[in-house]
Amino acid sequence: MRPLFAYIRAGYDRRSLYALVALAVTYAAVGVVFNHLIDLSRGMDWLLGGIWAFMTLTLLWGFDVRRDVRLAAVAFAGGLVIEWWGTTTSIWTYYTDERPPIWILPAWPVAALTIERLAMVTERAFPRRLPAAPLWWVAFPGFVAWMTHFAWPSVGTPSTYVIVALMLGVLATSTDRRRDLAILVAGTLLGVFLEYWGTSRWCWRYYTKEVPPPVAAVAHGFASVAFARGVWAAEKAWAWRVGRRPGPDEAPVVPG
Repeated sequence: MRPLFAYIRAGYDRRSLYALVALAVTYAAVGVVFNHLIDLSRGMDWLLGGIWAFMTLTLLWGFDVRRDVRLAAVAFAGGLVIEWWGTTTSIWTYYTDERPPIWILPAWPVAALTIERLAMVTERAFPRRLPAAPLWWVAFPGFVAWMTHFAWPSVGTPSTYVIVALMLGVLATSTDRRRDLAILVAGTLLGVFLEYWGTSRWCWRYYTKEVPPPVAAVAHGFASVAFARGVWAAEKAWAWRVGRRPGPDEAPVVPG
C-alpha cells in the first residue's frame, strides 16, 4: 500500500493550485448564472457539500491542462447526448421539467475528470494478476443488456437507437480491458453517491421511482469509458489529419 500512497501524494503539485483557481472561477460562474436554483432556506445539504468537496480534491490531483480539456470537451458533448436521450424519452425527469436542463451539463465534465483520477488510482490498486478479460466480458456486455432492458419502455425512439449504438461501439473498440474495468469501478462508486443525492432530493427522478435504480449508478462508469473512447477517437482522427498514422497498438488510455 505504501507505493500507492506515494503515488497519490505525488499527484499534488504546483499545477494543483492552478486547478484550484480554475475550479473556483467555474463554481462561482455557475453559482451566479444559476443562483435562482439555489435554495439554502433548509440549511446546508451536507451530502452535496461532501460530494463536491471530494470531487474538488480529486480534480486537483494530476492536473494536466491539455489532457483535461480534451476529456472535459468530450464529456460535455457526451453528457448532452445522454441528457437529451434520458429526458426526451422520460427515462428520467428533472424538477424543472427541462429537456434537458442546461445547468446540469457542466456536471458531466466535472464528474468525468473525477472518475478519470479515481480510475488511475483504482488501476494501480488492482492485483497484477487480475483476470481482466473474463471480468470484462461479464461486466460490459452485461451492462449493455441491463441498460437496454431498463430503457425498453423507450424502444423505438431515435435517441434510444443512438444510445444502444454508442454502447455497442464501446464494446467493439476495447483494447485495454484492465483500464476499462478500472474506469467502470471508479465511475460506479462515484455514481452511487451522485445518483442517491439526485433522486433522494427529487432533483431528478427515474420512471421506476427507485432511489436510485442500480443501473443508473453503474451507467456513470460506463459513460466514462465511452468518454475515454471519444478522446481516443478524436486524437486518432487528428493524427490522421496531420499525417501521422497511429500504430495498431495505440489505444484509448487514461494517462497516469
